[in-house]
This record gives sequence, C-alpha cells and structure tokens, in this order.
Amino acid sequence: MMPSLPLHSLPLQLSSGAGVGPVGLPGATPAPQPAAATALPSSLGSETLASQSRCVLGAASALAVYAATQRRCRLTTRRAAAIKSKEKMKPGKYKPDLDGQVVDEEAMLAESTFPIKPKDLIKRCKDVLSRGVGTKEGGEADLADDFEFCAPVVGPIGKDEYLRALGNFKILEGFPDNNGNFHHFRVDPFEPNRVWFVTRKSATNTGEFLGKPATGKALVFPPESCSMIFNEEGKLKEYTIGYCMDRRVGNTGGLGGAFGYFYGVGKPLPMPECKPYKRSWQFRLLSFIGNATRRFQK
Repeated sequence: MMPSLPLHSLPLQLSSGAGVGPVGLPGATPAPQPAAATALPSSLGSETLASQSRCVLGAASALAVYAATQRRCRLTTRRAAAIKSKEKMKPGKYKPDLDGQVVDEEAMLAESTFPIKPKDLIKRCKDVLSRGVGTKEGGEADLADDFEFCAPVVGPIGKDEYLRALGNFKILEGFPDNNGNFHHFRVDPFEPNRVWFVTRKSATNTGEFLGKPATGKALVFPPESCSMIFNEEGKLKEYTIGYCMDRRVGNTGGLGGAFGYFYGVGKPLPMPECKPYKRSWQFRLLSFIGNATRRFQK
C-alpha cells in the first residue's frame, strides 16, 4: 500500500472557485482522479478504504505540485537567459508569474512625446503643492484656464468655483498644523502628463472652524490617492484628491478631503456622502441571500 504523503508541507494551488480540495480547504484545486478504480477486497473496512483514497489523492496532489514547480523553473530559466542577453522588454511583453500583466514603465515613459520629462514633472507637481494648489499667494498662476477639480463626490468643477469653495472652508485657520504628509510621487506611464501621489494628512483643530470654537481634536486621515494632470506649458489642468485607499485607517470615518475635517470635529454635513460608508439595504439584502444560498448548497 502506498504510504500517505505529508500534504501539510506541500503548496496548494488555489482557484477562484468555492470548491473544497483534497486537503479540505476552501478554494483548493481538486486533485485529478485516477482513470479507473481498482477493485478492493470486500474484507477491507471503511477506515482502510478511506486511507487508500487519501493516499491516492495525496500522490495525485504531489504530482500536480511537482508539475507546477517544473513549469515555474522553466519560466525562471527563460527570464534569467533574457536578462543575461540584456533583452529589452517592451510594454506588455510577457513577464514571469503575471503572464504579461506587468508593463515596463520605464520603456513606456521613454517613448512618451510629452515635452516635460517625468523627473521635471514631479518637481513641477511638488512646486504646485507648495503654493497650495492655487490657494496661496502666487498659486493661482499655476492653474490653467480650463482647470478642473474632481473629488469622489464633488466635481468636476471649474477654476473659479474651486477657488471660491476653498476660500469658504478656511481649513488652515481651523487646523494651523495641517500636514499633508505627501509621498510616493510617480508619473503615470499610460498618461505621461499625469503625476500620482499619496497623502496621509494629520491635523489638530486648534482654531475656529465652520463658525465653531476649537475642539482640540487631533485628526489622522486615511491614505488618499491624488493626481495632477498638466498641459504642455506646465499649467495644471486637472486636480483629483480625496480618493480613500483604506477607509479603516485613521479617525475621520474613512473620509478624505474636506469631508474628513468636517466629520473629524463632529460637524459632518447633513448628507450621506459626508458620513462614514454604510451599506445600503439593497446591499445587505443581496448579501443575506448570497450567504443563505451558500449554506443550502453545502
């Protein structure tokens, strides 16, 4: 009788299905079954049959893992050969493990015809940020005539409306120590005139805000994805902010942008968009139906 294999030491090949594999874990790919079952003596008990089955399935799983490992080794060997020969990978060309889903950013940016190079464009983005994106002295000159602002809920709005809105909020008066903690600046290889960056704001409400006295609350915002799109003259055409990357972080209810300040000091605007995310009754109903269906299918 074939000895059972230590399946706990073998890597599992997971699929997107919800089936249960030979090791009893959700999503594990079932091992291939033998073409024909060998007739077993009637004297064997149920425990012996179960043991024989586990051995067969264990061997099949081991063979499947071995085949997958061999495929990965061949891919790694080809990659090493390509690197040794200094083969230049073109955008979208096959790369190991992700089957062509990782692009060559440097090659794409090198082929860009946008007149401002990535390094200079990132510097330009930081300069615009230092002038408050149009809100500080001299900052309005950074904005193009066709400038647009767009947040998850607000916008897109034009230049004049954008400047009026920020002037009304007076965030720096309520939060003098406001810090954007900007980081991870990079140029989009698909839009070489666009710079993406991340902000993880922190601020303390030590001044009057929205007509209310200071609360002294220290706010920590979730990470937010932001971007700036420039024209060929280096003027800012589009500014996007407030796209929360993980609503579980911080103490502003998962809200970014101006809404995070409002909620953080206990003064959210009276609309759902200015409050922490809450699933709709439709979403809850569909989730209940889905969970109930899965229980009946087991």
